[in-house]
Amino acid sequence: VFLGHSVSRQQNISEETARKIDSEVHRIVDEAYQNANRILNEKRDDLEVLAKGLLEYETLTGDEIIALLAGRPPVRTPYDEPPPDSRRPSATVPQTGRPRGEDTVAGIDPNPEPQPGT
Repeated sequence: VFLGHSVSRQQNISEETARKIDSEVHRIVDEAYQNANRILNEKRDDLEVLAKGLLEYETLTGDEIIALLAGRPPVRTPYDEPPPDSRRPSATVPQTGRPRGEDTVAGIDPNPEPQPGT
């Protein structure tokens, strides 16, 4: 059963009623389309301002959007410098805490550490 139709597609309403339903659905969709089109045209300048802001900054907060729509550029503060001890480059492979080759048999670790994503 899909959308009220049985597998054999028996029609539970008359052709006249089906036409009325189709006509009303068409009218509702057309009215919603016209309304959306009107809103987009009325707000086109705001949409262009937002598009330019997104092209420049890639992401915008709610406050930044409000500022842009008010004609002000977003105020962005530079990120704080990280603490000195966190400036070391991070390894891309997790460290196990054991030197390589220790406790291995023929180069294969008998108790391998689980790896992310496996």
